[in-house]
Order: sequence, then structure tokens, then C-alpha cells
Amino acid sequence: MNSLRTIAIKPARQFVRSFHAAQPRLTGKTVEATSETFDSLVTKANHPVIVDFYADWCGPCKMLGPLLSKSVAANPNVTLIKINVDDNQEIASKFKVAALPTVSAFNDGKVVDSFVGMRSGPMVEQFVKKHADLA
Repeated sequence: MNSLRTIAIKPARQFVRSFHAAQPRLTGKTVEATSETFDSLVTKANHPVIVDFYADWCGPCKMLGPLLSKSVAANPNVTLIKINVDDNQEIASKFKVAALPTVSAFNDGKVVDSFVGMRSGPMVEQFVKKHADLA
């Protein structure tokens, strides 16, 4: 007579799959940068990055910021980096930011597109999608 044995099966342990990457994956997110983090977040990024050069006192910047964040969240192939020009004047001068808000799209560490001033929601969405599609 064959007897059946009952074996207790332990549930598989939960594990976190980790991949070696030189940089964290920040796509679809909005990140505040400083002069110390700018290069690693923008010029050395391995995906398209949109940089919002802004100042706390700038009214149009306050209106444009949420539109950019919303558009980037809807396009997970791109990251939005915000840089306060008052706190990071050397970066603003390096990229010749003369008026606010200035929004620049970077790909492979280089500025590939930009605009200055307030834009409507659909125009912002179109700008973000255009650069997200480059990924």
C-alpha cells in the first residue's frame, strides 16, 4: 500500500530584485537639484531630462511648475529636475538663463530644446511628450 506523504510547503520568500545601476531611476518624477547633484541628475543621465530653471519669487514659475510635474508624471520616460537659480547661480549662468521660467530639455547631456516663459497646459504636455518619446 502506497502512503501519501504530506509535505509542508513554505511560501517563497519575498525578495527584492536589484540591478546594478550607476544612477537611480528617477523617470516620471520631479527632483530638486543643487549644484552638487546637477551633473549626476542631468548631464550624466541615461534618459531624457527636463530642467525647470525657476525662482521662488517668480509668479509664472509657480504656475508652470505644477503643469510640468503633472506632464512628467504622465510620461515615465523623462525626469523633471527643478533648479532654483537664486541658490544655484553658477548653473544658471552656465546655461545662459536670462529670463524665468526657462525650461530646457536635455538628452545625452546636451540641451536639445528649450522655451522661456509661461506656456499653456497642452503646450507643456506636447513639449514633455516630445522629449519622453526620445527615450
